[in-house]
Amino acid sequence: MSNEEQQLEFPVDWNYKIICLESDDKVLDRIVEVLRYHGCDNTPTEGMKSKKGTYRTYKVTVTFNDLDSMRNFSNALSAVEGVKFLL
Repeated sequence: MSNEEQQLEFPVDWNYKIICLESDDKVLDRIVEVLRYHGCDNTPTEGMKSKKGTYRTYKVTVTFNDLDSMRNFSNALSAVEGVKFLL
């Protein structure tokens, strides 16, 4: 069992902060597609814009039952066009 697995207790609610390009008006739709594909009905809430207006954040909480699901979801979410970072 890895250190990561020992520190997380499943099921776990994981809070994502998703940093996206503000200029991409379809990024939220693509994020929601990933959520739905992975069985999550939660809707991201809009967060703050960067000072120069280049980036916008969205927040969403996802429940995971195991580490593999968490990794697969995080990889899929970070691969969404327009997503720059996940926190």
